[in-house]
Amino acid sequence: MTRRKLGRMKVRPPDPETERRYLLRFTGRQLYHEPELLPGLSSPELFGDERPLELDVGCGTGEYLCHLAQSDPEANYAGVDLHLKSLHKAVGRAAEAGLENIKFICADFRQMYPLLRPAALRAVYLHFPDPGIKPRYRKRRLFNERFLEEMHRAVVPGGKLSLVTDDEDYFRQMLELIERDGRWRRTHEEPYLVGFDPPVKSRFQRMWERRGRTIYRFELARP
Repeated sequence: MTRRKLGRMKVRPPDPETERRYLLRFTGRQLYHEPELLPGLSSPELFGDERPLELDVGCGTGEYLCHLAQSDPEANYAGVDLHLKSLHKAVGRAAEAGLENIKFICADFRQMYPLLRPAALRAVYLHFPDPGIKPRYRKRRLFNERFLEEMHRAVVPGGKLSLVTDDEDYFRQMLELIERDGRWRRTHEEPYLVGFDPPVKSRFQRMWERRGRTIYRFELARP
């Protein structure tokens, strides 16, 4: 069973005005052939201002990101997910809270690297990415050398990269890559941390915790 088959949702799409306010859609064709015509992942291009920007890759239904945006109205927040139904739920949550500093993008993040801007992100969250459990899918895992390279370019000096997963095999791979990379430093003394208890938990975190899964995480900073 894949993650996306868990807990099927019934979601009403947002009205056109609300969708225009909160949701962007980038097709694979646009990202491959015409990335220069799309807004980049920066506050000036997405929000028209210079406030710090934080990015949630695989934001799902947006509980965690909406909490961050509500907690810090002086910063901007962008969430990317490939699944439109999840983003419709996220948009509804943002609209209900009246948030002005958040946007969601429906796209495959693996195709969005041309939209990253140098030192444009204060923080990047990669929480509960799809581990591609079947061997033939593991090469599609998002966290790899290319991801670290692109994040190092896009995160400001002193900015952070937060990684959380319930899949131990994937987590071990993450740790090995970090040890080899050498350009990031951990913000904690331990090699990694167990458990994640934010004020608001994502839908996926709640589901996996109910199934008794152990949550692994670490946080990196760009020196």
